[in-house]
Amino acid sequence: PRAMTVRTALELATLGGARVLGRAAEIGSIEPGKLADLALWRLDTPAHAGIEDPVVALVLGSAPPLAALLVNGREVVRDGVVTTVDEAAVGADVAQAQAALLAGS
Repeated sequence: PRAMTVRTALELATLGGARVLGRAAEIGSIEPGKLADLALWRLDTPAHAGIEDPVVALVLGSAPPLAALLVNGREVVRDGVVTTVDEAAVGADVAQAQAALLAGS
């Protein structure tokens, strides 16, 4: 078996996925005219210290914290915080639903 490089793995996860879906003309890479979904991860954490290559850090390192996320050009996460919903309210709703389910079992 041949080894896969981290850059090949990243390409398969981005443009390769878009090709499989038949959508390479609109997604899978950062180019003018394509849909603007973009995730930015922090690689300045202790878990990534000493990893010189950011592609290696993303593909082989532990899951880095999400710094920002744009979906179709719209900000969804800023500084690691979801901007489109109240996370505390969602957490409270989940806890309430869980309690109701457990009470009924």
